[in-house]
Amino acid sequence: MLRMFALLSLSLLIILAPILAPINAPTLAQDAAAPLDFPTLAALESATLSPRNRSELAQRFGLVDAIPPAPLSAPARQVGEQQMFFATNTFDDVTIEVAATLRVVGEHIYLWVEDGALITDATLRRLATSFDTRIYTQTRDLWGSEASPGIDGDRRIHALFASGLGATTAAYYASDHSFPNVVVPISNEHEMFFFNLNAIGPTTPIEQIESILAHEFQHMIRANVQINEDYWLNEGFSEFTQLYLYNDPGWEVIAFLDQPGTQLNTWTEASGARAADYGAALLFVTYFYERYGLAALRALSADGSTRGLDAVDRVLASLGAPGANDLFADWVVANWLRDPRSADGRYGYTAFREIAAPTRALGQVIRYPFAWDGEVNQYATDYIVLSNLDTAETVTISLSAPPTTALIPAVTEAGDSFWYSNRGDMSDTTLTRAFDLTTVAPGDPVTLDFRLWYHIENLWDYGYVMVSADDGASWEILATARTTTQNPHETAYGPGYTGRSGGGDTAVWVEEAVSLADYAGETILVRFEMITDDAITQPGMAVDDVRIDAIGYTESFAANDGGWQADGWIWMDNRLPQGAWVQAIQQIGQDAQVTRWQVPNDGAAWELPLAANVDQVTLAISPFAPVTTVPMPYTLEIDLR
Repeated sequence: MLRMFALLSLSLLIILAPILAPINAPTLAQDAAAPLDFPTLAALESATLSPRNRSELAQRFGLVDAIPPAPLSAPARQVGEQQMFFATNTFDDVTIEVAATLRVVGEHIYLWVEDGALITDATLRRLATSFDTRIYTQTRDLWGSEASPGIDGDRRIHALFASGLGATTAAYYASDHSFPNVVVPISNEHEMFFFNLNAIGPTTPIEQIESILAHEFQHMIRANVQINEDYWLNEGFSEFTQLYLYNDPGWEVIAFLDQPGTQLNTWTEASGARAADYGAALLFVTYFYERYGLAALRALSADGSTRGLDAVDRVLASLGAPGANDLFADWVVANWLRDPRSADGRYGYTAFREIAAPTRALGQVIRYPFAWDGEVNQYATDYIVLSNLDTAETVTISLSAPPTTALIPAVTEAGDSFWYSNRGDMSDTTLTRAFDLTTVAPGDPVTLDFRLWYHIENLWDYGYVMVSADDGASWEILATARTTTQNPHETAYGPGYTGRSGGGDTAVWVEEAVSLADYAGETILVRFEMITDDAITQPGMAVDDVRIDAIGYTESFAANDGGWQADGWIWMDNRLPQGAWVQAIQQIGQDAQVTRWQVPNDGAAWELPLAANVDQVTLAISPFAPVTTVPMPYTLEIDLR
């Protein structure tokens, strides 16, 4: 049968009429197919992601003998003091030094300015006053407290205004400065923010600077109350802080509405391409707040789950509400209709009424039958508009998608299992096993061979292979042909893996070998370790087919975990259940009806009776599988009767 494709341009803008009448709650038109057995899902749910502890790591790797205690008090500072600061150019990945002068001392904040920079004392005084009287109290009331007194024994926070912090950066907070510089050599040893004077200048409205300061203060608080929470939710809380305190919706909302295929629960590595990420995070946190209120939002902030959507699930369960995936489905419809009067408010926002930009559809169908082969990210949406429905009574909809997806895009043979580092911001996961090399004579060759796959945030996060000969009291990080000693941000602890295995645009499995000859005749621990920084994580690293031929050890991990001890790593078959929502939004003039189906559905087609005088139907296709960033391919077929 000939397949007909009639998809209009992706640049098509669809203007929705305002919805004046109530919208019915969604009709779930069919039950989901029974789940299969997914050991990878069970392993993800049971694994704990330990937060990165930079002081402990510095001691463990022998970089420092002891951590100096924080001072009990801080010296009194005076306007006019001068100090050198380290700062980061986040675009060029370089550390710079800045000579600055203390210009304003507030009740809760010091404001430093790069020498020679043009920013008035009046602006700085107003900013300090706003922080002391508005931002400090209200942001703490929302989310909790920063570390106070912190690394410097001072209850005041430091902020530095400097140029050269990167072409795409207005401001940032970095937890590295909350550690002694014997632990982090580029630490300023203050709890502090950085403002980029290349982005914030004399013409920047003071309210905008205040709003940015509120955003960064939330990040500082988050580092104290839940340091390794998913970064997308951390950013959502910061964006919401700006909205809550300053009614600042952020232009990033428009960026997301223009790119609804942006995955909610991850973050883009390219610094110039994150606007839609910010918009998605703000919209979701605001939607949660408007549905369930401030107490529920505070509970979400206080939840101990490192995975943001797990935290949403737990809070919703405590409220007796449907789970995160159901909330996600409602949010998808709200992002299309955006009317707070609809369906008890579930399909709109009160906060974004002035944003008139339409949500972008993938295209508009004008001829039938219609077929489309597409691909969409997890926790994202393809919207497809069905028009020319005048003579039809029923729409037949069929969506075929794989029932499973991969946790990471590492190609393996069917049924193969391996160890995976897991994925989380500001986390430290390890995989360890003891080996007896006492049968190997000193001087004889002995090699650790293994297959390795990795996709790691380049030059910020690192994976390692290491050995301990004293039962874990100390560790030597081993170098291989693929490790690097590049460490522009002082986040590495030795030669490590970063970027993509194979060096191309797509990570591939590679064969690694490292000599253990220095440990011949000893009993050792071999460890693989993955350490991530504050923000942005890629899938991580995976290990398979480990061998030490000199002692006859070989392990494929096909049948079991091989006796390795995991802290955060999971032994997995790399299969997750692939779920998806397919929602039909029927628009009848100024009213609408929502029908919802769930995939997988055993390949059955759905029948959608058309309401009288229906103008158009919008299909929303929204996959959901936990943790993974592997998109879902699908085939959509539509016909009219």
